[in-house]
Amino acid sequence: MDPGPIDDSVLSSQAVHRSTRVWNGPEPGILTIRRNSAALHRLVQLDDRIVEHLHAAGFYGTSRVGFISIDWHLITALVERWRPKTHTFHFPVGEMTITLQDVQIILGLPVDGLPITGRVEQDYNALCLTQLGFPFPENNRTGGRIQIRQLSRWFPNLPQDADDVEVQRYARAYILQLLGGTLFADKSNNLVHITYLQFLEDFEAAGQYSWGSATLAHLYGQLCLAADIDGAEITRPVILLQLWAWDRLHFLAPIMGNHLRDGMIDNEELFPPPPFGHRWRHALETTGTSMHVLTKYERND
Repeated sequence: MDPGPIDDSVLSSQAVHRSTRVWNGPEPGILTIRRNSAALHRLVQLDDRIVEHLHAAGFYGTSRVGFISIDWHLITALVERWRPKTHTFHFPVGEMTITLQDVQIILGLPVDGLPITGRVEQDYNALCLTQLGFPFPENNRTGGRIQIRQLSRWFPNLPQDADDVEVQRYARAYILQLLGGTLFADKSNNLVHITYLQFLEDFEAAGQYSWGSATLAHLYGQLCLAADIDGAEITRPVILLQLWAWDRLHFLAPIMGNHLRDGMIDNEELFPPPPFGHRWRHALETTGTSMHVLTKYERND
């Protein structure tokens, strides 16, 4: 039996789609996932003094999701079902896609507001000095980007006697690590562009931007690139893709925990509850579907 489509005339660019190699061989293998969020949640404590700034800027929800291990096999199986022309997944039950509402509910990012646009070329030294408190040495900058792990070393746990200016600098450094390690991660796996600091001078103003729209656009773009017949890796917010799949395809998901309050921050009761994606932060048990096994996912979807 031919495992491919009955009629591929309606599947634009099928000849250069990843699924062609799945059907005809040779197997393309598992996609490599590029992100760097483990260091952030392992080395940087979410101090409640910066939480109010994260909330004002629109990143409180994402910060509460925390670190969740990525299932490379699940992501690969989803990419095989992705159609770049329609920006939808083709499943046996029909077409599905990730929406702005999903981004808002799963990650807690704002989806209404201004587009994320601005100048890429900046006086990086001046920008860092103003927003973070010091210029970066040349050996820690790469084309306007800085090392995420170096950021976590420069901004470890917030000192108890920190004034408001220092608290704000720590909050900006934390947001940069969220952007570069999770939401807008690139193939470097350890760099974030300094230019994002231009949006973080005023946290209330930062909260007026549609960070959720930019996140979804990045994910769509990466899905399209990874779905190419020669695609070998995927970056950007793959955590959104995985949590969306767990929410929409329940038979693939681990059992959610009920840890709405997990002690991640002090005085947790004073802040809003975390977004939906947080429920899988402590998920350990799984369903009957084998996880981290590509062939199982291919048969189930």
